Amino acid sequence: MQVHMEVGQMFMLYRYFVAYRYSRLNIFQYICRMSNVTSTYMKDVNRLKLVLVEQKRTGKWLAEQLGKDPSTVSKWCSNVTQPTLDTLVNIAKVLDVDIKDLINNK
Repeated sequence: MQVHMEVGQMFMLYRYFVAYRYSRLNIFQYICRMSNVTSTYMKDVNRLKLVLVEQKRTGKWLAEQLGKDPSTVSKWCSNVTQPTLDTLVNIAKVLDVDIKDLINNK
């Protein structure tokens, strides 16, 4: 697959890459968005939203427990972005679940 980007898009990619300190998953998601890769390659990585529903909890509640912005938790729940591994461990502790329950294994 060939990806063609304009200079402005490459500069945005560089800024994004530096801003997120080489976070591979975020860079992968950004490149997919910039190159119009179809959603078949962008699978739901986490099950956070499902676990919150099962426990009758909200994203706002989780954000308060973790000291995060509610919009950040919302992005995690919708799989727009993914939490770091450290944050995922903290989420598992707060929700009192095994970390494997938060990861989609399909």
